[in-house]
Amino acid sequence: MKPRRPPLPTHEQHALMTAWAEVWGVPGLERRVKLSWSGRMHRSLGRCLPTLGVVRINDQLAEGQEDLLTEVLCHELAHVAACELHGRLRRPHGGEWAALMRAAGYPPRASICVQHALLPPRAGRASRRRYLHSCPVCGASRASVRKIPQWRCARCMRAGRDGRLVVTDLLASAGSGS
Repeated sequence: MKPRRPPLPTHEQHALMTAWAEVWGVPGLERRVKLSWSGRMHRSLGRCLPTLGVVRINDQLAEGQEDLLTEVLCHELAHVAACELHGRLRRPHGGEWAALMRAAGYPPRASICVQHALLPPRAGRASRRRYLHSCPVCGASRASVRKIPQWRCARCMRAGRDGRLVVTDLLASAGSGS
């Protein structure tokens, strides 16, 4: 039997949702969004159906990563707010969404490396990915079996930046004891 997950949202999360909705100019958003946990997510932290106002959160976030859970909740709610403010035809992680994330006090990160940086590996499935390639500018990341120095951040390169990634050895950083 799975451990019982706390209800979504908690009192504190509801207060944050209300504050974000006010900052974003969509009062009452927190009442229109249906939140739920999902045990079926393995590669993402959250999922949103903005036109329906449905947000699902990876249930592994219920295990004590409160700061990350709050950021993921904001990320997904910003999708719903962007849809309400700008319609269905906007890009999911486009400028409108990014502006909402900044207004809420978070960097507009389109993705977070779930398997290596934040969540424990799934039982029975050891990952061979050892290196995390991260963009120091926008926070995008991806993992690989070996170092790939020629990889660049496509988003930053499109913006005219260098796009060089910082490579972290996940096994070395896990064994450092810090």
